[in-house]
Amino acid sequence: MLQNYLRLALRHLQNHKGQTFINIFGLAIGVCAALLIFRMVTYELSFNRNFKNYNRIVRAVTVEKASDGSEHFTRGLPLPAMAAIQNSVSQLSVTSRMQESWPTVLVPNPTGGPAIKKFNMGDGQISFFVEPGFFQIFDFQWLAGDSATALQEPNTVVLTRTMAEKCFGTTENALGKTLLLYNDPMLVRGVVADAPANCDLPIPLVISYATLLANKEKYEYREDWGGTSSNDQLFGLLHDADQMAVANSSMLQIGQKEYKDGKKSHHLQALSEVHFDDRYGTSATQIVSKSRLWILSSIGLMVLLMACFNFINLSTAQALRRSKEVGVRKTLGGSRGILFGQFMSETALVVLLSVVFGALLALLTAPLLKYISEVPDTIPFLSNPLAWGFMVVLVVAVTLLSGFYPALVLAGFNPVRALKNDLSTRAAGGVSVRKGLVVLQFVIAQVLVIGTIITLGQLEYLRTMDLGFKKDLVYTFGIDGDSSSQAKMDGLKQRMLQIPGVVSVALASDQPASGNTWSTNFALGRGSEDPPFSTAIKYCDADFQQTYGLQMLAGRWLEPSDTSKEYVVNETLIRKAGIKNPEEVIGREMRLGRSPWRTVVGVVKDFHSHSAHDELEPLTLTSGRKRFYGAGVKILPQNMTATTAAIQRIFDETYPEQVFDATFFDESIAEFYTTENRFSDTCKGFALLAILISCLGLFGLAAHAAQQRTKEIGVRKVLGASVAGIMALLTRDFLKLVLLAIAIATPLAWYFMQKWLADFAFRIEMQWWMFALAGALAVSVALLTVGFQSVRAALANPVKSLRSE
Repeated sequence: MLQNYLRLALRHLQNHKGQTFINIFGLAIGVCAALLIFRMVTYELSFNRNFKNYNRIVRAVTVEKASDGSEHFTRGLPLPAMAAIQNSVSQLSVTSRMQESWPTVLVPNPTGGPAIKKFNMGDGQISFFVEPGFFQIFDFQWLAGDSATALQEPNTVVLTRTMAEKCFGTTENALGKTLLLYNDPMLVRGVVADAPANCDLPIPLVISYATLLANKEKYEYREDWGGTSSNDQLFGLLHDADQMAVANSSMLQIGQKEYKDGKKSHHLQALSEVHFDDRYGTSATQIVSKSRLWILSSIGLMVLLMACFNFINLSTAQALRRSKEVGVRKTLGGSRGILFGQFMSETALVVLLSVVFGALLALLTAPLLKYISEVPDTIPFLSNPLAWGFMVVLVVAVTLLSGFYPALVLAGFNPVRALKNDLSTRAAGGVSVRKGLVVLQFVIAQVLVIGTIITLGQLEYLRTMDLGFKKDLVYTFGIDGDSSSQAKMDGLKQRMLQIPGVVSVALASDQPASGNTWSTNFALGRGSEDPPFSTAIKYCDADFQQTYGLQMLAGRWLEPSDTSKEYVVNETLIRKAGIKNPEEVIGREMRLGRSPWRTVVGVVKDFHSHSAHDELEPLTLTSGRKRFYGAGVKILPQNMTATTAAIQRIFDETYPEQVFDATFFDESIAEFYTTENRFSDTCKGFALLAILISCLGLFGLAAHAAQQRTKEIGVRKVLGASVAGIMALLTRDFLKLVLLAIAIATPLAWYFMQKWLADFAFRIEMQWWMFALAGALAVSVALLTVGFQSVRAALANPVKSLRSE
């Protein structure tokens, strides 16, 4: 029986090559889209699952409420809070304090002289100072050394396999060797396996936390309840995953005596949420919100459904042509069940071929995923058992979805009426069903097109919006924060100012806009209480304003100083403090945390210190060489290559032990919106696929409609109908369906995109022309698709048309 089904199915597919091609090609595109999105989604969902204790690992985080009800989230904690958590939260069996670190790694020359090798952290990498408990929480595979003792002492380090091989050739050679980090010798006490790509801890090395504690002054280790840095973090391991709620009750008691206003609190965040929670972020990897994964999954499902709708439409449209075949088979004893099985086998064969071609398409296009996602090329694709399981599910699901209704319709024909060719359109599946599916297809495509237009508009807005500073032609690079590096900063700056193409040089903790966060409580005016909100801090020198083009509203900028002696605040800070006139603040004294009182000398116009996702925050700027970790060099547009080469040469001469890693500031700003750019590219790609599938369906249905009305067209032409009239006759019905789809898709797209834009503190307003443009595109595509078949039918010889039956 099965062999007979297969033979009949092959014969039918061969006899209807056009319909077979449209069905297989359309389904293959849908399958390809589904597989690619399956690859992206499963990769993101697999993050951090390589750790054995995945469901028990937690991260302590901080939430601070402002007086206006808004909340500020950070993964950082005050240093005393971390110690309090370790002592007070009994549900944590193991903890590890951690501090982010970006050292230059030097392999010293045994005979003295310049280092043999030097490296910095690669893209997407970060190192940490960690406590010994780190390797109890995160079970990295140990290749050399002892996890229990490796990080007990100061100036000890553990390398990953790749870093060990880069430094010493093999993992075996690394143990017991010395590296220079921050110009201090560090003894290699262990080597662990590399973290997988789907891990939020892409570490090349970790340094003992005891190193920080033994050198507090050097590393600016300030145990102050008032200051919070995103660099300082704490991870822990629960005794039992079910203890999260109880542990969080204990967390709420941390710091309540020290936080006078009660606005700051701490809680635990499960490791399973770390990769998806953009409120706190991660140290090195890109956050992908779960809502975005749902959107991706929905897009993949919709594209696949559109391909299935095409199959259903074409199958039911062709049903009348197979009526005599059904009548003959039923007359010869074929039961409804047998016919149903035959038609389902035809569908299964088409789907199987489609899945094969779709998988090949996905394999060929998989390298393009790096432009719209973080999925690395090294992750196996079709060799992954999950992918094979997904394809099996696709074959079964798509076969049932695409074939069940058409097979039911065909198998249900009345044999007598079928042999007489006396079946109505309703009996052959119904025009209304096909129209409904066409409308649904174009609704999906239209929503994707509108979404693409709006995301492009938002990204263009982000690219051109006034950030409050000048980002162009500023060449930025990092400098190690150790004391010996800081001592050379003035000399570096003076030498760079001698370069003909250099306008100015600014030393600072970071750029005007960055991913860094350092905040503290403050008081404005002696005798006043701390406001119920904190201020972010940036440390910068006297040329920071000129280099980045910051605008002063009142007072003056900071004078040259190696230490913090005065403050400049932004307008958001004074507004939230209830001060309307910037001039009123000039001369007032201000205290940051527990630091001494200092004078406010200026008010700077607001600028974006983070991405456009975030509201403008209260900000204080002050000098302080110990916090300078980089420089920005404003250069002229002429001879940029020579200028940047000169900058690198001077850096290498000043810091031969460091690696020069520079980028233009505007490129750093663009990286804030990597996720949004990828989302836009995803929408563009899958919107094109959706349009292509819709066109395939319309093309097939238009061809069928023209064929069904061959004699009618011939009669109309004999009676004097024009080509334009015939074309209007054939396109009118399809155009109505597209217009209906536009009417349905417009409010749906508005709703979904409104929710997407709400994630930005600064965003565009959706304009009517965005929806009109998408509608015009849909109508144009539909007219071109149907028009091709209409022209062919309208230009056909009427004599041949009248003889066609």
